[in-house]
Amino acid sequence: MKRLFFILILLFSSSMMFSQNEFEYIYDGVGTRYYKTFTDVFEMDNGDYVVFGNKGGIYFGRFSKSGELLSDTTMSVGILGYRSSNYEGTPIIKDNDGNFYVFITHNPIFDTTNTGCQGFFDSKIVMNKLNEELEVVYSKEITIPLDTTNWINLWAAPQSAYESPEIQIGTVLDNGDGFVICYEKYAGNITGPEPHATGYDSTLFIKTDYELNVHKSGSFGHTKCNKMRHRNHLLYDETDNEYLYYVSSYWSQWLKRGFYLYRFDSDFNYIGEHYMFNTDGTGMHTIKYRDDKSVADGITLKRTSSNTTIMMAGADCFHVTNGNPPIDEYTAAVCLEMNDEAKMLDSITFGRAETSSGNRTSVPSACSIDWADESRIFIAATPNSFFSDLMYNNKYQYLIIKMIDKDLNVLDELYYDFGETSSLWTTTLKATKDGGCMIAGHYKDFVKDPDTYYNFIKKFPPEAFVGIEEPHAHGLKVAVAYPNPGGDVMNIRTTLRDCNLTVYDMQGRIVHQQEITDDVTSIDASKWQSGTYVWRLGVRSVELGVKEVESGKWVK
Repeated sequence: MKRLFFILILLFSSSMMFSQNEFEYIYDGVGTRYYKTFTDVFEMDNGDYVVFGNKGGIYFGRFSKSGELLSDTTMSVGILGYRSSNYEGTPIIKDNDGNFYVFITHNPIFDTTNTGCQGFFDSKIVMNKLNEELEVVYSKEITIPLDTTNWINLWAAPQSAYESPEIQIGTVLDNGDGFVICYEKYAGNITGPEPHATGYDSTLFIKTDYELNVHKSGSFGHTKCNKMRHRNHLLYDETDNEYLYYVSSYWSQWLKRGFYLYRFDSDFNYIGEHYMFNTDGTGMHTIKYRDDKSVADGITLKRTSSNTTIMMAGADCFHVTNGNPPIDEYTAAVCLEMNDEAKMLDSITFGRAETSSGNRTSVPSACSIDWADESRIFIAATPNSFFSDLMYNNKYQYLIIKMIDKDLNVLDELYYDFGETSSLWTTTLKATKDGGCMIAGHYKDFVKDPDTYYNFIKKFPPEAFVGIEEPHAHGLKVAVAYPNPGGDVMNIRTTLRDCNLTVYDMQGRIVHQQEITDDVTSIDASKWQSGTYVWRLGVRSVELGVKEVESGKWVK
């Protein structure tokens, strides 16, 4: 297959040049997904790209606009006696001068069996300022006292039975004159059906200047803390000079369901809250929007010029009647627009996957919706991802990339993969200034090398999202067959219309033909023999008759 041959070339050369507007870079394979796991991408004024991730510290990689790796380095973030971790990813701010501000959370080690335990009881927020050459030029830390009064005695019982007090940064905003840092403080409590039930958990806000000197602060107490995390869930409403704080729909199995919006004034005083009913707009299904670290299905929120908020999330969808067990259950990606009273204005649900054995649809965990121009908004999701980014099942996975406009009309839908024997996990999706987009993540081929993860960055030019012929030139597809390998049902997914599907066996005999009229077409393959089949999708043309636009192999 041409695509797999192309990947092999990339693996030997590590990087490959494309056009000025496109590149793909694949790192040498390793046995763990944590090696150079990418969480953010920034476009520089000169057209270069800076990629951030994890590699035993904070990894920085600088690429030219043609895909050449110019430099890379790793910054150590460890402090003796502390756990250096940001569960939601590392908040990074780029200013107009090309400098970067990196924020790290440090929590004390309370495990007395750990040689790093120093008996500290305060947490830290550390900011490092890097110049355009990615050199640290300034560092500052803020000490955050932890309330351990109501926490079980540190020395009284096995540490595995308790959760330690800690803080976690959720969002850092650049307000033009300094930073607003939003973080959660967890008091700590016995784990179980209702962890963190002491009533001392809080969401806190601090306003600082660019040197991290604190000028203002505020807090919002929780009876039950949102332990499910929330990355970049604080937005600023410039029109009303308010802060909008979005809390994911699922706090725990025993607590609040729904999607909550809390509003604060410019001094962080609480104004009120709003609740969004869990629905995909059909009135039939209840949706749990996921911000669940166990599967890294992030919720991404972004403010529009129309003073609304657009959200992308992975979702669990249930059709329940009279309180009985679900009669229909599936996962999907949900993109919705809402006003400042948390009322849904419009929505898109796509990437449906039946729930079984951990299957679910995931969205890029660090960023799943982005735009440089609201007329070209990019959203993405991976159907049938196997519960986590470990990808230890041998299941074909592909990424759906939709381009929509500000009214949530779908302008284009394309697919990206690393071959029909590969799984991929996309961690971030970022729009670029030229009207295209970038993705980053990792993948592995479960036939060629099932124990090795390869990290990748891919830049798509704007022309890749125009017409039905351009996508192929940029490693994209207009149709996919899944699941692959499959069983008694073969699904064809495409947004093309007025096209014909033909399926052949390996002897060239036609086993199935039909016209495609829906986004997803399911073909009964129960009577087909086990083996490999070739499918071809063609569109009608007055000049050329039926022209093939996509093809592939499907294994039963």
